Amino acid sequence: MSGRQQQPQHQSMMGEFTARSSLKRQNLGRVLKLTWKVAAPYWVQSEERFMSWFLLALNLAITGLGTFFGLRFTIWNADWTNALVNRDILSWQLNIWVFLVLGITMTIVGVLGGYLTSWIQLRWRRWMTARYLRLWLDNKAHYKMTLTGQDTDNPDQRITEDIFLFIFNTWTLIFDFVRVGIMQLFTFGVVLWGFSDVPIVVGGAHLEFPGYLVVMSLVWAAITTFIAHLNGKRLARITFDQQRFDGNFRYSLARVRENSEQIALLKGEAVEHTRLMHIFGDSIVNTFRNMGVTLRFGTVNMMLSYVDAMMFTLVLGPAWLWLGGIQDYGTFQLIATAFLNVVTSFKWFQTQYVSLASYVAVANRLYAFNENHERMLAISDASKLVREFTGDNEIKIENLAVSLPNEKLQVTADHIEIKSGDRVLIKGRTGAGKTTLFRAMSGIWPFAEGKIQLPKDKRIMVLPQRPYFPIGTLEEAISYPQPAGTYPIEEVRQAILDVGLTHFADRLGEIHHWNMVMSGGEQQRIGIARALLFKPDFVFFDEATASMDEPSELDIYNMLLERMKGATIISIGHRSSLQQFHKRLLFAEGAVPGQPVAPYKFEEQDIEMAAQYFAEEEAEKEKNKPQ
Repeated sequence: MSGRQQQPQHQSMMGEFTARSSLKRQNLGRVLKLTWKVAAPYWVQSEERFMSWFLLALNLAITGLGTFFGLRFTIWNADWTNALVNRDILSWQLNIWVFLVLGITMTIVGVLGGYLTSWIQLRWRRWMTARYLRLWLDNKAHYKMTLTGQDTDNPDQRITEDIFLFIFNTWTLIFDFVRVGIMQLFTFGVVLWGFSDVPIVVGGAHLEFPGYLVVMSLVWAAITTFIAHLNGKRLARITFDQQRFDGNFRYSLARVRENSEQIALLKGEAVEHTRLMHIFGDSIVNTFRNMGVTLRFGTVNMMLSYVDAMMFTLVLGPAWLWLGGIQDYGTFQLIATAFLNVVTSFKWFQTQYVSLASYVAVANRLYAFNENHERMLAISDASKLVREFTGDNEIKIENLAVSLPNEKLQVTADHIEIKSGDRVLIKGRTGAGKTTLFRAMSGIWPFAEGKIQLPKDKRIMVLPQRPYFPIGTLEEAISYPQPAGTYPIEEVRQAILDVGLTHFADRLGEIHHWNMVMSGGEQQRIGIARALLFKPDFVFFDEATASMDEPSELDIYNMLLERMKGATIISIGHRSSLQQFHKRLLFAEGAVPGQPVAPYKFEEQDIEMAAQYFAEEEAEKEKNKPQ
C-alpha cells in the first residue's frame, strides 16, 4: 500500500452511510441540539456577542412594532369597509389620514428591520466563516480530517454556501416564528378570543363555548400539519443528498480543470465525460426523487390551503347570515382576518416545512463538520507519538511505529539520529512508508507511537514532490508559505535565476494558475527557490526533484550544497545518482526477508555498498528491458 494512498474507500463510504443514517433519525430534539451546536459559539462566546444581542433586541422590538401596526391595519380595514358600506363620509375621510400614517410608519419599520437583519447576518457570517476557516486550517486539520474515516465532503461548500444558508435560514425561520408563531398569534388570538362568543348551532340549539374560534383554529392546524408531515418527512434527507451530489459534481469539474493538461495529453475526454455524467446522474436521480415527494407534498398542501380559505366562511357564515351574532360586515371581515392569521400561526411548521427540510440538511452538514473536527482532535490527542523540541541541534527517532488509518502497521524505526549538517538519503520500495515517515516527523500523522526529538528554534522545511501554488502572482508563488513582500524582490528574482528559470525572472508580477503554466520540473524548481529564500536549517526533500531530468537534478543538488552549506538535508529518492550528494543511507526493508509487504523497517546501510548494489540492480533491469 502506498504511503501516498488516501483513506480507504470503505471508510469514506462508512462515513457517508453514518451521516445519512443520522439524518434519517432526525427529531426535534436532535435538530435543536445540532442547531445550538453550530450557532451558539457566535452568540455565547464571540467578542461580537454583546453588540449582536443589542441589535437582536432592537430587531425584535421593530418586529413587535410591525406586528402591532399589522393588527392596526386590519382594524383600519374593518373601519374603512364599514365607512364604505354605510356611506359614512366623515369616517371615510378620517380613515384616509389613518391609512397614510400607518403606511408611512409600516414602511419605515419594514426598511429599518430589513437593514438591521442584513447587518446582523453579515456580522455573523464574517465571524462564522473566520471560525470555520480556523477549524479547517489550524493544527493541520484540513489534512488530518481526511484521515478520520468520517465523511467531510466538499469543505469548501460547507464554508461558503452552507454557512450563508445556515445563517440566512436560521434568522429567517426564527424571526418568522417569532413574528407569526408568537406575536401574530398573541395579537390576533386576543382579537379572535374576544369575538368567540358567537353562538354555535348544534341540532337547532345555540351553544356557548368560550374561545371556540381559537380552539377550532388550533385543532384544524394540528390536523393539517400532521397530514403535511406524513407526506413531506422524506424531504430533509433528499435535500441533504441533493446538496452532497451537487457538491461532488462541482468538485469533479474543478478536478478536471486543474488536471486539464494531463487529460488532454492522455486523450481522456471521453472517459471524463462518462465519469462526470455518472456523477451528475446521482444528482438527476435524486432530483426526480425530490420532484416526486414535492409533487405529493405540494398537492396535499394546496388542497389544504383551499380548505383554509373556506374555513372561516364555514365557521362564521351561519352567525352572519341568520343568527345575527355579527352586526356589520367590517366586523365579519375583522374576525375572518383574525381567524386566518391565528390558523396561519398555528400552521407555521406546515407552511415552513420545505424550508425546514432544507435547513435541517444544511445544519446537519455543518454539524458533521464540527463532529469530524472533534473526532480529529480526539485521534490526535490519543496518539502515542511524542514529539519533543530540545536544545540539541539534531533529530532523534526512538522506537517509532507508524500505522495506516486502518491500524495496519506500515513502518518502524528503532533508533535514528540525524545530526546538524548531515546529508541523509532515504530509499525503499514504493509503499514502504518513506513519505509517511516524513508526515510523522512533521506532526501531521497521528497514527503512530514512539518518540521524535526535533531541534528547538530551528527552521524546518518539507518540500513535497508536487508543490502547491496559490492563485496569484509568481512572486506570491515563490514566497509561499510567506506572504508576498517578505523577501526583497531582487532576492526573489535571484532565486529564480539560481534554479534555472531565467525565462520567468521578469514575470514576477503576473497572475496565473502557475501549476497549469509550468511543467512538473519547473514547478519543482519553484519549490527549490522557496527553500533558497526560506534558508531552512533542516530541509526534507520528498522526491522534490523527481520530475527533473537527471543532469538538471545534479545541477540543483550541486547548487544547494553550495548555497546551503550548513543545512541538514534529508532526501527521499530512487535514483542512484543522488547517493553522491549524501553521506548516509536509510533503507526500508521488509520485516520478512524476500516478502515486499508491510511493515517495513528503516535501518542505516553503508552508502558505498548500497551504491554498488543499486547500480547492479539498475543494470539488470536495463538488460532485461524489452527492446
